[in-house]
Order: sequence, then structure tokens, then C-alpha cells
Amino acid sequence: MSLGYADRLSHREDLGGRLGDPELSDAPHTALEKAYKLAELIRAASKVIVFTGAGISTACGIPDFRGPLGVWTCQRKGLPPPKLQTSFLYAKPSLTHQALLGLLQSGKLAYICSQNVDSLHLRSGVPRSQLAELHGNCFAERCKKCKKEYVRDFEMDTVGFKPTGRRCTDPDCRGQLIDHILDWEDALPDDEFKTTQRHASSADVALCLGTSLQIIPAANLPLRTVKAGGKLAIINLQATPKDKRAEVVIHAKVDEIMAVIMQQLQLPIPRFTRTDQLLLSHMYTAVNGSKNGSIKQGSEEQQQQEEELLQQPSQQQQTEQDAAAGQAEVTGGPASGAAAAEPAADTPSSPAVVQSASAEDVSQPNNNSSSTSSSWAFSFCISSIHGPACPLPMAASASVSFLGPAAAVLKSRDFSGQLPWRLSRTCPESLQDVQLQVTLQLVEEADADKRVQQVSYAIPKPAKPPAAKPATTRRASATLQADGSQVFSFVTQVVDYSDRQQELVQQLQAAAEQSRSTAHADATNAAAASGSQGGKRGGSKGRQRSGSQAGGVSGAAQNGDGSVSAGTSAGASAGTVQRSATRGGEEVYEESSSADEAEPTGIDGQNSSGRARKRSRRLEI
Repeated sequence: MSLGYADRLSHREDLGGRLGDPELSDAPHTALEKAYKLAELIRAASKVIVFTGAGISTACGIPDFRGPLGVWTCQRKGLPPPKLQTSFLYAKPSLTHQALLGLLQSGKLAYICSQNVDSLHLRSGVPRSQLAELHGNCFAERCKKCKKEYVRDFEMDTVGFKPTGRRCTDPDCRGQLIDHILDWEDALPDDEFKTTQRHASSADVALCLGTSLQIIPAANLPLRTVKAGGKLAIINLQATPKDKRAEVVIHAKVDEIMAVIMQQLQLPIPRFTRTDQLLLSHMYTAVNGSKNGSIKQGSEEQQQQEEELLQQPSQQQQTEQDAAAGQAEVTGGPASGAAAAEPAADTPSSPAVVQSASAEDVSQPNNNSSSTSSSWAFSFCISSIHGPACPLPMAASASVSFLGPAAAVLKSRDFSGQLPWRLSRTCPESLQDVQLQVTLQLVEEADADKRVQQVSYAIPKPAKPPAAKPATTRRASATLQADGSQVFSFVTQVVDYSDRQQELVQQLQAAAEQSRSTAHADATNAAAASGSQGGKRGGSKGRQRSGSQAGGVSGAAQNGDGSVSAGTSAGASAGTVQRSATRGGEEVYEESSSADEAEPTGIDGQNSSGRARKRSRRLEI
């Protein structure tokens, strides 16, 4: 998970559960056979519930917590934290995230319960109504009063339900927003926990992906499915306390197994498309005029200073953001996958609210009717849909250039750094409208072919000159309705998983074929070696007995007291070892129970196969 998120949690010495357990890996042919079995369980099920942990996001470049190099493991060992390959902000969902979306869309999967806070399930397109986020979401904040949730395209700065500095946009509420990220001592969300309990109790299959299933009560939720008569399946690189209760346990990378399962179920893995948004808006402003009524164009230096001041949000702007798109409750976030994201719950049709700068920051225009009658002015703004002071995570910089007649009289402007980006210009009376073009330079985390985005915007000449703003000395900003606005949506990341799925399946199938052949060869060699060794021992004793006995016993062995125990024939021995080897690495001690194969008995009355069975059981405990 994100190191930034882990750093924001309160310090805790007791991290709970086991840390740094070794990773296990099934033989490829064993993993493939188990994947086929799990696919059939899912096919036969009417309802599936999935539980996910940090292990499904490691393929996205996000470290886990309890693995050999997990965040908590390194902390306990006093080691440097694991290297972060990407941040929550720019991470793309894994193949497993998108496969789960495909299962949801097919109707087979009913609900996902996640302990992850990276928002990748929502970003993949999973509807919020079918997702429980037991540990919260680094991109979400909730109204402390009405409990409405807002999912943003930027991370919260705090954890533990602390104020974010924003307000609920419901005019009848206006409650304080708090982050929705649990700290160590915070209780799990009761509503989502109970919803998960209901789904688990009625599911036919509970599938656990990338979770160590150590921390209760969340770790016990999948057992509700077992208690109700359903099946439990686990895919994880480490052993879990619930393995003995599971119908299928696969120690392999989750993406590999999910690729096979989706192929077996003949279900497509939806493509991931990340779409980001920003708000373009303009507001007409009064024009500065001289005492004699002539137009007084401010110098370039004065205009530059004014724009810089306009970009400095007041305290009120920071705490009460009323930009239209910022008033939306975004259930999937503006950067969510397009495949199945639910629409924003309250995104307005005309998100056009702009914050004016405080009276102390900007000099007030002179209200002169003769000056305003011969020219007109505007302020153009580029901001987040969540509010003027909110960041634009995918935009590194922007340039505003003018087109057509406006290009001859208005100067372009480049922007970077703190938001919002504002531009103020005064136009001659003859200019009937202003056509401008915004060019966005995106961050490197955007796809290479999408790092430059362009959008056009038009500002018509106002039919009536606007009145000048009244001067005020109060340190506050007025919330003014914009005269026009446009939400610009642009695609920043696209991932098609079909090639990756085919590659993973083919790699696993090829590795399975090789491991199956290797296991068969090893079993054959072991059987031959056993027969040869037994023949030598049998030949030595045969000189003291009869020649026929020496040739007929291939597995005789000398006991510690000098007595001889009869062994199995070479053929029986070969058959037993071969079956054990081909049935998987975890069953290497299992022997055949066929009645027609001899079981050697020692002088103490304990047969060797009995000892093998006991050892096998000990390994399973």
C-alpha cells in the first residue's frame, strides 16, 4: 500500500498478526489444475463474494504490508521502507481488479469487500453500491453531519476522520467534511460491515484474493459462507489461518490465476480507461477607467500582478469551495474506469461557480460608466471540478492562447503551480467575442500519447456591461456565479488486458507442461534408483537364502537389529512415487492406498507408509 498512507497513520509498535512469512509457490501444473477447479466452483455458483487485500495491488507497483518486504515487515525489522513504484494517485488497476469488474458485470459476483484504501476498485469501475471499503479510502471524504460521501481525484492529507477543510455542498446541510480513512484504533464502518455479513452468509463461494486473513473481525467474514454451506477459496502467496477451511488454496500470483479463471469462464476482462476532468469558466468584470472616461489599459506588469493575486485563494476559498463540479458527490471519482462507473450523484448540469479574490488582494476597479461603455473585460479560470483550491493531479501545466481577431489584441499566458489558474483581460469594444485555446501538459504518469490535451473555449461579448464590484475592506471573498463554464473531460490512461491475459495463461500452461514432465521424470528416476538399490540389498541376502528370493524382492531393507523387512516391488514403488510427485509438491509424502500394493512392515510393527501419512498430516496442520 502507499507509503504516504502508512506514514500518516499513528505510530504503533504492536502491528498485529504475523509479519514476513515466506512466500509459497505451487508447482505450475498444480496451480493450473487448482485454477481449473476454482473456475468450475465459480461457474456452478449462483452468488460469489470476493474479499481483497493488499496482494492484488502489488502488481500495480504498490507494496503490501505483511509480505517478506512489506511495509510493516520492514518497520518491525528496522529496515528502510519498500520502494514505491507508483503512488495511489497514478496507479492503474491490475488485471485482477478488472477481472472482478468483469465478474460483476456478468452477474456472477455480487459484492466485493476490500481492506485496501487505494481506491483502485472504484477507479476500475466497480459501483460503490457493490463495494465495502472496511479500512476507508484515501480519496474519500464524508460529511460529518449528513454522511454523504465525496470521492475525489486527489488524496486526503489526513487519516482518522479529521476535518479536510471543505464543506458539504448540500445547501440544507453545509456540514464539515472529514477524511474517510481509518487509523489503528478506529472502528470498522458498521453499515458496510453488516452488508458484507449479509452477502457472505448467502454466497455459494467466498473468494479471498491477496489477503493474509489474519486480522479479525474482517478475517472471519469469509467463514460465514462456509458456515452457511458454501465453499471458501483462497489465492495468496502466503499461508493463511483459514487455509484448512478452504476448498481450494492456491499459492500463486493472483493475476495469473484470475487470467486462467476468466478464460475458463469465457468472460472478457474489461478495458480500463481513466478519464480526468477540469472546469473552465469565465466571469465578466468591470473595466478600469480614467477620470475623463477614456479607456485605461493596465500595464502588462500590473496585469501580471493582478493575475498572481487572483491565484492566491483566501482562507474562505480553502474551506468553502462552491465550484460547480466540486459540489458533486462523485461515487466513482472523476478518474474512475469508464467501463462500469456509476454516474456522479449530484454533478450539476452547469457547474459555474467561481470564487473572486479577496478585497485586500485585488485593487477594485473604478466604477466609470463612460469607460465600461467602450470596452469589456473578463476573468477566465482553470480549476478542479472539486473546487478552485483543489489540485489537478494529472495536469502539470497549461497555456492559454487566443485565436482569430482576439490573438491580435490579447496576450497569451502560461500557467503552472498553485491552482486555480486565472487570466484577466480587457477587450476593445469592436471585439465581439473571444476564442481561446487551452493546451494542457499532463504528468509523465499519463500515457505517452495522451500527455498533451487541447480544448477550445468561447467568451462572447456581454450584452450589458457588468456593474463594478463594490469596494470592501473585509478579509473575505464573495462567491459569484460565473457567466459561463464548461467541464472538460479527457482520457489520460488506457489499458487493454486481453494481450496480458493471453500472455499469462500461455506462460502458466507452458510452465505447467514443463513441471509436469519434470515431475514425471523425477518420479521415474526415483523409482529406478529405489529398485536398483533394493536389488543390491536383496542380492546380498539372497546368497544366504535362495536365489529365487533374491530375484523376487526388489525393496528389501535391513533393520537396525540385523533383521530384514520385505519391501515393495519395483513396479509398485514406481507407481506410488509417480502419483505422489504428479499430484503436487505439498503431497510428496502421500502414498498409494491401493489394496494390491504391498506395504512393508518393520520389526516394530509400524509400516513405513503409516509414518509417511503421519508426516503428511503434520505438514498440513
